[in-house]
Amino acid sequence: MEKIDDLTLMEEEVFKKVKMLILNIKKAIEDETLDLTVGIDILEVLRKDIYEDLNQIQHEAMILQAAQSINSNDFYGDNIDWYWNPRQTGLAEEPDLRGKIAGKIVVSAEITTSENPVGTIDTRMASTLKNLDKMPGKKIYFVRTETMEKRAKTKVSKCGYQIEIRKV
Repeated sequence: MEKIDDLTLMEEEVFKKVKMLILNIKKAIEDETLDLTVGIDILEVLRKDIYEDLNQIQHEAMILQAAQSINSNDFYGDNIDWYWNPRQTGLAEEPDLRGKIAGKIVVSAEITTSENPVGTIDTRMASTLKNLDKMPGKKIYFVRTETMEKRAKTKVSKCGYQIEIRKV
C-alpha cells in the first residue's frame, strides 16, 4: 500500500489526471464521424486509450473522498496516517484505503464506483464484503448510488458483518 502524505495534494494530482483524460477524449473525437468505419475506429481508440483510466481515476478520486468522509465524520483527528491502493492492485488482505494511528490499523475501507449491483458487480460486492469483514479496525464500504447502498446493506445484514455502508 502507498502512503498518502497529503490528501489535498493527492486530490490535485488526481484532478490533473481527470483533465488529461478529458483532453484525450476530446482529441480522439475531434474528427467528425463520417461513416460507420470511422465511427468504429474512434470507438476503438477510446476503448484502448481511455477505458482503463476512466475506471481507475474514478476509483482514485472516490478513495480520497472516502478518506475525507472519515476525517469529517469519525473523529480520528490529525493523527491518522492514510494508505491506499489507488489502482486496485492491492493484495487480498489489503483494502483500498487503510487508516493507522501510531502504527495501529483503525480503519479498513473498500470503495466501489459501480452504479448498479447486477451480475458480476453483485458477485464482486459479496466477495469484497466478505474480505473486508476479516480486516482489522472499523470497516466501511463506500458506494456512490442508493441502489448499491441498499444492496450492500442487505448483504451485510444477511451475513452478520460489522461493516458500515456509506454513500459518498
